[in-house]
Amino acid sequence: MINPYYYLFYKLSRSLNRKGNNEWGPIGAMTWFNGWYAVAAYSQLFPPSQAGSVNNHKIVIGTLILGLFVTNSVLFLNKKRVEKIMSQYKRESERSRRIGRFLVILYIVLSFALIFLA
Repeated sequence: MINPYYYLFYKLSRSLNRKGNNEWGPIGAMTWFNGWYAVAAYSQLFPPSQAGSVNNHKIVIGTLILGLFVTNSVLFLNKKRVEKIMSQYKRESERSRRIGRFLVILYIVLSFALIFLA
């Protein structure tokens, strides 16, 4: 069964961590991309209505991103889990690899688009 979150880590790790000795690049990228989606969703659900509430939103968003970073660190600094993820997706077919590459690129493009839309 494919876990999209792990698959995104696998693809980011393959491009950002080619030597296989540093998971901080993929962890940072996962936090950044998912953080943009979380910030966009939060700002749509809770738009700042007053100047004073902006500080409260900064605290909530900062806490949310910190939580994402800690979660990603716990998930992907576990060497056993990373090895299992890498071996699981390394066996994918060429067709599956192309589809996965397209979906990850689409995900990244949408994340960058959120910067300008949010």
